[in-house]
Amino acid sequence: MVCEFGRRLKLPYPMGLAEMLEESLEIYRQNFVLLFGLALIPALLSTVFVTVANLWQTLPSARELEPLLIAAMVISYILLLITSFIGYGAQIWAAGQIITGKSVGFGEAWMAVLKRSGALLLTMLIAFFPMLTGLILCCVGVLFTTVIFFAVLEQIILLENIAYLHAISRHVQLVYPNWEWARVLGFYLASYVIVMLAQILLGWAGMVLPFVVEIGREALPLSAQLSIYAIGQLWQQLATALVMPYWLVFLTLLYFDLRARREGHDLHVLLVKWDDLGSGARKLWGHEARDTGQGTG
Repeated sequence: MVCEFGRRLKLPYPMGLAEMLEESLEIYRQNFVLLFGLALIPALLSTVFVTVANLWQTLPSARELEPLLIAAMVISYILLLITSFIGYGAQIWAAGQIITGKSVGFGEAWMAVLKRSGALLLTMLIAFFPMLTGLILCCVGVLFTTVIFFAVLEQIILLENIAYLHAISRHVQLVYPNWEWARVLGFYLASYVIVMLAQILLGWAGMVLPFVVEIGREALPLSAQLSIYAIGQLWQQLATALVMPYWLVFLTLLYFDLRARREGHDLHVLLVKWDDLGSGARKLWGHEARDTGQGTG
């Protein structure tokens, strides 16, 4: 009953894992063109950046160009990270509007995240350092610190318009108390495994093509090697563009789930919508009353 009520009123209500996975798929299906379109632009840019970054592997004989190729690789990977975070941000912002029942456009999503891109990137960089402290403990420790400092941080930055240490502190307060982090960790890992398996199944050819280049390096001309590398990267990036919007919708639902459980956010949204419905009904009743009075007069 709660689920049906929440869906009809578009309330971000608390969900279990299975329901959240199903709801994420339904939201993605209904808004596929928008979400895939938002993912496609960074995917195409990433194809270019990764192809350039791999030139030093594709051109092993060009020793005199090695410093330049290494510099191009470093710059390309930095641009790849920036493009990825901004692209993910556009999808997250759009998912947040969709989940709360608001209309959203392609350009509107990009403008919203570009306005916050500086705060977004700097906050993610700041959060990266405490996240890495998990590696000091053990390899498993980084899972704990990722959940504590990183799991839904982009959602907080973009949907609550806060940043830097304030956003990180807000994330810890939302995720950590009362063993909630363990539930978030379970949801995070389960969804990640599903998304990675889907990405591998869709992008297997893109991962195989670089091995083809390595095997036939002596026989293939340089232009063919570069073309095969580029096609392989494009294939993998398109596979990522297909599956990542689903995962970002899931994580955005998880963010609203945390707010509903910790703060009763779903009830707050319900009260706002109730007030809007009430004011609309009062206006309609007032117009009808005036029309009736004018007619009888």
